[in-house]
Amino acid sequence: MALWMTWDLEGVGTASQSVEGVEEAARWLVDSAERSRRAFDAEWQWRRLMDSALRVREAMFDEGRRALERGTPWDSEYEGVKVRLSPRAA
Repeated sequence: MALWMTWDLEGVGTASQSVEGVEEAARWLVDSAERSRRAFDAEWQWRRLMDSALRVREAMFDEGRRALERGTPWDSEYEGVKVRLSPRAA
């Protein structure tokens, strides 16, 4: 299922990407959080952001997937990480 993904990592920035499903969206989110490490002065700040990204990823695989299967957009926000997934027309 083709999706449009928008995500925001507090202190780092916002991005958007076309993805081919929830699994790919989850990889983009976690990879972005990994790359953001250099944006933080303190390791604990980055670890907090990564923990938040992992929690949002878990929600993607559960409630996010269910919403998208119904054809509805899905949003999640947890301590500095925001994600929106929307179905795209084929």
